[in-house]
Amino acid sequence: MKKPRGTALLAALFAALFSFARADTLTVRVDLALHPVSPTLYGIFLEDINCAVDGGLYAELIRNRSFENENLWNPRSADHWEAWNVRSRENAGITLERENPLHENNPTFLRAGLEGNGFAVIRNQGFGGSALRGGIPVEEAKRYDLSLWLRFDETASREARVSVFLSDAAGNELSPRAEYRGSTETSGSWRRYEASLTAFETGGAYLSLEVTGDGIVDADMVSLMPEDRVGRDWPGGGMRRDLVEALRDLHPAFLRFPGGCVVEGTYVRSDAYNWKDSVSAPDAAGRREIPNTWGGMITMGVGYYEYFCLCEEIGALPVPVVHAGLLCQARDVKDPPLTMAETESYAGDILDLIEFALGGADTEWGALRVRMGHPEPFDLRYIAIGNENWGEAYFSRYAALSGAVKERYPEITCIVSAGPVAEGSLFRDSWTSIRRRFPGDLADEHFYMDSAWFPAHADRYDNYPRTTKVFLGEYAAHEPARGNSRPGTLYAALCEAAFMTGIERNSDVVVMSCYAPLLCREGEADWTPDLIWFNDTAVYKTPSCYVQQMFASARGDELVASETDGELFHSVTRTGNELQIKAVNLSGEAKPLKIFLPGVRDQTAEGLTLTGEKDHVNSFARPDRVVPQPFPCVCLNGEAETLLPPWSLTVLKFSLTE
Repeated sequence: MKKPRGTALLAALFAALFSFARADTLTVRVDLALHPVSPTLYGIFLEDINCAVDGGLYAELIRNRSFENENLWNPRSADHWEAWNVRSRENAGITLERENPLHENNPTFLRAGLEGNGFAVIRNQGFGGSALRGGIPVEEAKRYDLSLWLRFDETASREARVSVFLSDAAGNELSPRAEYRGSTETSGSWRRYEASLTAFETGGAYLSLEVTGDGIVDADMVSLMPEDRVGRDWPGGGMRRDLVEALRDLHPAFLRFPGGCVVEGTYVRSDAYNWKDSVSAPDAAGRREIPNTWGGMITMGVGYYEYFCLCEEIGALPVPVVHAGLLCQARDVKDPPLTMAETESYAGDILDLIEFALGGADTEWGALRVRMGHPEPFDLRYIAIGNENWGEAYFSRYAALSGAVKERYPEITCIVSAGPVAEGSLFRDSWTSIRRRFPGDLADEHFYMDSAWFPAHADRYDNYPRTTKVFLGEYAAHEPARGNSRPGTLYAALCEAAFMTGIERNSDVVVMSCYAPLLCREGEADWTPDLIWFNDTAVYKTPSCYVQQMFASARGDELVASETDGELFHSVTRTGNELQIKAVNLSGEAKPLKIFLPGVRDQTAEGLTLTGEKDHVNSFARPDRVVPQPFPCVCLNGEAETLLPPWSLTVLKFSLTE
């Protein structure tokens, strides 16, 4: 039987009254600031894992544009053909050559040997395609910047022609042609050509090179980028706009780059990341590609200059990471560490990097920065030396390298590795060495733990000594794998949020933190979970991404004293005339909460909540399944009552003005 309307309302009222009678309470001492909140508390870490940079953030649409691709695990000559195929040919020999290349750093190039009015079509499928399906995403009427290097021999300069255009699988043209011929003045010399291609329709395409005539034509560094990219005038060419915007939305205080394991290279010294290989003027043709520890190649189209520019673009401080004379200690490496004499010599490369960022036009490396297009210094304040390293082999080399930095640039803060684990003897021994030998440096902690570990250790930093400061450089909550990947669930994100309230409460000792990994291309996952996923045309953010975004956008400048009579994961901060409260409900039931805010005027607070079912994830099919929603909260007479949704992070902002 249906209850009378008045009875139902009374029942609801009594339920609410009973609920708030047993509510947790949070008392905020608005006028009592405990300590400043680090302005660099929340940042991001970008490493080229999961095709995050090449095939992702980097705007380049051509895969293996310089024919240098090589399989790290099983190198074969066929690898250099990755993403390229010869669709048709007649009286044409198509080969890859290495003699007299465009640049010694990129020795492989394409050669077409034409005889008797020969003909050949060579095409690139991009990052998302196959031999049967073009994977270069193009939009109707949108313009794409084409560039390539060509060399015509004496015969070809008179008789050969190269046409470049977008095409479908059947060879039908999807753009106008850009056509090039050699000349007697340029025969035998490499020359860079540019054009703009406008797509006729939307879809997946190939970039086709049609070569006709007689003679020998060489091609290298074939590039295609959307015209509307960010950083179009950067030497590397620029970045994908929607991914740059996604990074900007995280409100990062800093950007750590380029690794991670990437900085240490693979298993031999020659593959270690050398920042000098990543910079060049006026374009990226001379940058040396290296095998990526995670697979494929690092094109260096996004090099140190572009990373620094990206930091400026998204309002973040740069935090470059250099290796410490060691290959990855967690892998079965072949080559030994640098000797101490070699380490001291290598210190010069690190000093040159700082000069590149900060030096004037009258310095060698500062002058290169100026020539690349940035007259003013970059805002470099930190440098990390080593990644997930430990033991005397590391600390002795770190001492030499950081000592050289401190002597020349005492204003730079050095970051020392505390190892790759959260606890145990390795972790304790690392911290003992750091506190004894490098107390003024930042200690870089990395750990990936199961989800439940994070709320259980929200008090991790409560009892840390307040001397040596912490940079939590990599962390994430890991759920049990589903198939081949760990899901980025709401529950994992909320466990991270609970832990982050502890980071914020201890932001006098934890001065920097960032989740890892940051980006993942669909179908290219080396590591899961990841903060932001993308494919050729779409981007979606995970619940963990929204947690990071909500915390960073309400960081506050000072930690405010607060007390609770329950077990509420929370933190309270303030910035000028605004008070920020973050509260996490890690249960499947709504949690009533009374907030005592003495001295705060009557108002409806601006609020957001992230909530849903515990195992909910976002996806390309449902990108908005878990997203922040408006959550107003009324304060009257210095008190606010609210109901924290099940499985939720709630952020409330109260005005402190009269």
